[in-house]
Amino acid sequence: MKIKNLLCAVLTPVMLFTACSGEGGEAAADVNPADVVSAVLAEVPISSSVEKGTEDVGSYYSGMDTAELDSAAFSLCGSGALPDEIGVFKFKSSDAAKTAEEALQSKLDSRKESFATYTPDEMYKLETAEIYSKGNYAVYIALSDNGRAKEIVDEKLKG
Repeated sequence: MKIKNLLCAVLTPVMLFTACSGEGGEAAADVNPADVVSAVLAEVPISSSVEKGTEDVGSYYSGMDTAELDSAAFSLCGSGALPDEIGVFKFKSSDAAKTAEEALQSKLDSRKESFATYTPDEMYKLETAEIYSKGNYAVYIALSDNGRAKEIVDEKLKG
């Protein structure tokens, strides 16, 4: 009987900790950003999509601390005619991912200015854009179906 009580006392906190670390917790540490972007593009495609990687981040996202960046993948409309874009950025820490949200918001604000008069019919993609961090990942979504794209990203980043 004492062994059962001891096991319950030891295993209960372990089970509670494990249950609480699922959805909404830290993102999985080994998710490849390119796999996440590919999964999204399979359901929410970008017209004339151009895919970019870690080495291209500094050219497209000013203000992002690339020294803290572990890996990244992003895709955007190659012609520049549409604001469609998805980016998944894996950082060395959750603090760096959270800080990256500011650079991504700046990018979004700039895109809104550019597209407001250029292609106003496409503004809904930017007005409903998603920028957030989850664990060591920062995410930028501005697509034709931002809600579905976010669902896919969240599922892939689920720990």
